[in-house]
Amino acid sequence: MSVILTILATVLIFGLLISIHELGHYLVARAFHVGIIEFSIGMGPKIFTHKGKYNDFCIRALPIGGFVNMVGEYEDEIPEEHRYKIKLNDKPVWQRILIVLAGPFMNFVLAYIVMAVIVVSGRGMGTTTVARFLEGSSSRQWLREGDEIIEINGKNIHCYTEMAYKIASDGVEPLDMVVLREGERVELKGVTFGTEDEKGVKMGSQDFSVYLKEYTFGNVVYESFWQANSTVYITVDSIIDTFRGRYGINAVGGPIAVGDSVGEIITQSRGFWEGLGNLGTLLVFISVSLGVANLLPIPVLDGGRLLFYIIEAIRRKPLNPKVEQAISAVFAVLLIGFMIFIALKDIVGLFG
Repeated sequence: MSVILTILATVLIFGLLISIHELGHYLVARAFHVGIIEFSIGMGPKIFTHKGKYNDFCIRALPIGGFVNMVGEYEDEIPEEHRYKIKLNDKPVWQRILIVLAGPFMNFVLAYIVMAVIVVSGRGMGTTTVARFLEGSSSRQWLREGDEIIEINGKNIHCYTEMAYKIASDGVEPLDMVVLREGERVELKGVTFGTEDEKGVKMGSQDFSVYLKEYTFGNVVYESFWQANSTVYITVDSIIDTFRGRYGINAVGGPIAVGDSVGEIITQSRGFWEGLGNLGTLLVFISVSLGVANLLPIPVLDGGRLLFYIIEAIRRKPLNPKVEQAISAVFAVLLIGFMIFIALKDIVGLFG
């Protein structure tokens, strides 16, 4: 039964994220009167098609992506019945840039909304104020109970998740911190924490607990915004660290790894609501990751298309379509190869 729930939950999560992402592209394209041929969720052969007033809505067999096929996006593939519609490439470059950005933007919007629901339904909102130290704490040589941590290694700290992440990611080395102590700003140099091994990666270990804050309207709005914001920061910072080689290829996962995480949440959560909350948190991280990854300047991704448009805006003329298509084709092959590699790695990890 848990296997069936895992599959259903994983498909639902990816379906929601992809649908929201592609809906962003679709709505902004429609707002600028760009002709749409097809709005599709999934890849591969079609399993369902609805003929809409303006375009086809399709569901395809493989829940690993989606797309909005716009008129003129590929000049040689315009069906006869759509040739009268306005082409994407006939639109000003600034409108095309907004169409590209709309997909990742919707992923961020979804993350903020889900995070707000999680904050409202949670059992408590952590602060960045030290409540008490754990046994054997090393940071108590610098910190005091009642200290409010507002900066770590130059990064302003707004919420508990930001603080916890910076201690975990940077705490393997001594930290420079700024705290509010009895209303005064105090700088602390070389604050040390213990370390622990997390799946082969050395991480700093937070050795104190924090106070909780009350559920007021202002606190909920504040925490919803900054916790979602911290998710964006954590995702970008983790991607940078991955490219730097800190986490290695084992830190990179695809849909199979996500499904494995969903399965763990379902089997380990104590009750329906706890499981739903944990899945919501996972959805936030995946949605942000999808939005950030799509903005990378890699052809075939939104970021690659954005890069082409920026070059066009600077040159005041588009790139040669054949050159652009050749570059995109090469990166498409590389991306497919990378996805296959990650899928095989994830499969091996399931049985490792």
